Amino acid sequence: MEQQQAVKDANGMRGFIESDLKSLEAVNLDYAMWDDSYEFILSHDEEYVRSNMVVDTFAIIPLDLVVYLDSSGDVVYGSTFDEQNNELKPLSGDILEFLSFSNCLTSPADANCSTSGFLNLPEGLLLISSCPITKSNGDGPVCGTLFMGRFLDSDELSYLTGDSGISIELLPPTDPQLPPGTWDEGSSDVFIESVDEDVLAGYYLIHDVFGAPAMAAKTTTPRSITKQGSETLYYFILALLFVGVVFGFLLMFFLDKTVLRRISILSEDVQYIGMGKDFSSRLHMLGDDELSYLSDCINSMLQQLEGTHKDILKHKAKDSAILKAIPVLIIQMKPDGTILHRNYPQNDDLFLLSSLDVNNIYDVLPEDAAKLARRRMQDVVRSKEIGVVEYNFPVGDRMFNLESRILAYGEEDVLAIITDNSHRKAAEYALIQAKLEAEAASRTKSEFLANMSHELRTPLNSVLGFSDVMLSGTFGELNEKQKKYVCNIYDSGSHLLGIVNDLLDISKVEAGTIHLSYERVVVCDVIRNVRSLIAPLATKKNLSVTVSVDLEDVSINADRGKLIQILNNLVGNAVKFTPDNGNITLGAKKSGEYLDFFVKDTGIGIAQEDIGRLFMPFVQIDSSTTREVGGTGLGLSLVKKFVELHGGYVQVESTEGEGSTFTVSLPFERDVSTSLNEQS
Repeated sequence: MEQQQAVKDANGMRGFIESDLKSLEAVNLDYAMWDDSYEFILSHDEEYVRSNMVVDTFAIIPLDLVVYLDSSGDVVYGSTFDEQNNELKPLSGDILEFLSFSNCLTSPADANCSTSGFLNLPEGLLLISSCPITKSNGDGPVCGTLFMGRFLDSDELSYLTGDSGISIELLPPTDPQLPPGTWDEGSSDVFIESVDEDVLAGYYLIHDVFGAPAMAAKTTTPRSITKQGSETLYYFILALLFVGVVFGFLLMFFLDKTVLRRISILSEDVQYIGMGKDFSSRLHMLGDDELSYLSDCINSMLQQLEGTHKDILKHKAKDSAILKAIPVLIIQMKPDGTILHRNYPQNDDLFLLSSLDVNNIYDVLPEDAAKLARRRMQDVVRSKEIGVVEYNFPVGDRMFNLESRILAYGEEDVLAIITDNSHRKAAEYALIQAKLEAEAASRTKSEFLANMSHELRTPLNSVLGFSDVMLSGTFGELNEKQKKYVCNIYDSGSHLLGIVNDLLDISKVEAGTIHLSYERVVVCDVIRNVRSLIAPLATKKNLSVTVSVDLEDVSINADRGKLIQILNNLVGNAVKFTPDNGNITLGAKKSGEYLDFFVKDTGIGIAQEDIGRLFMPFVQIDSSTTREVGGTGLGLSLVKKFVELHGGYVQVESTEGEGSTFTVSLPFERDVSTSLNEQS
């Protein structure tokens, strides 16, 4: 019934507001179809304004806004009514902005195109009506639009409701009083909400002329029926309590005679057994009722407790033995460091610690360790998380490195598990020293390789230079046998110089002293250069070398010499491991922010288990073909290191017996300053 009354009040509130809007429409239509209004729009006669648009007109109708617009949408006359000062004022900026934006209201298409609704302004909710201005008999075209408005304020609401007893309150769309989801799509315009036990609230959702949420009208309905029901229920409960008290007195007297005294005896016996912890005792309750059955159940429980107690004693003895055997010191204590219990491990190192006779852990710790342990214990008690403290602890002439794991349990108990890390720390120190020695040996090796490489290059260059002079015939022609031997000397020297150069590059990379000289490198030029370098070797084996470049004239920021060396090593390997009459493809293609250089061959391929060892220095894949072509295993290692210095990476795809594809991916743009910093 209350819900129905609330719905009725909400619909009544809606009717009042809609009737006010209809009355505004009627007034607007009356003025819009007036011949004097029609003539005013055409002639702009000020006499019409002086006769009709006066303060009394605004106050009696009542109106808060009147605007006359011509057929082009320009304002012919417009005023707002200031009720407090009883005067007319020019149109505000908000109204002018609305008129310029709302062509659908200010420029009707025909004489029947009337519109009304609501508009939410900073001054309040405005009821608006827009009607085309025509002659009273309907002759003549539409010459303009009459726009009238009335603010739906508290005075207007009081006038509308009158003596109906319905109160209306306007709430903005974001008001926190509105229930969640009020303005969701599909929600009803009128709905009811239970505010509390005394009031029901009815809401009427008002949308503006554009369909957006404008204002919510709220009315309240008292819940008088619920109040009467609550009072009735209150008196009914009082009567029921009175009857219950009387009945309880009678029931207690009966229970005391038959049950409570026997329960008291049973309770005293159980308490006596519990205090004495004599689980071999039994209860004796006569009768054949629930209490005697309870007595039998307690006796059965006591029998089980007796067996469990014996098991606990056994487990306690076992736990005590375990605590002695484990190689850690476990201390149970209070947060202030007072020791409650501890074990005595038989470990030789911790035996000295466990034998110390102390009552507080802080008394035996060094000052720094005591401060650290106290702070960490406070953190553990506060956060209930495990804390770790590591410190040095002197005992006699020995220094222990101890690690304490602290955890809180119960309300005020703290458990510390102390481990002796002295041996582990000594082992870690030995490992660090061994690592430093190994690094020093590696540096010595790199320096040795670099020095030896420099020392070997000088005589090798002399050997190659004099061999070349002899082959050129500068000091006389050589016979065929001499030429053959000198050629062998030149080829062997060149091969040895290449190995020395590779060793020198490896030592520079490992020492971090190699530097890249960045420049704009045209990719096609580099590939043609590499192809021309490898052409003689490919011709000897009748190999087809194909060039494949997706983009012409593409360039990349790189070290030209190192890039040629990278590709030359990859193509050289392809020539070595590709049988006669095979095919080799050298090319480049764009891949996102990287440029991919690839070398594809139809050679012997690489087993999948050997691919991981390809780029290791001085490592060769152990096969008969590898031994035939020779090599030191430095080429691919240098390729990987040079590519990584450029900020790129190398990939290998290979099928044993079918061929391999090596792909070098280098970034298109590389900041030279960043690269130099990385190398240094």
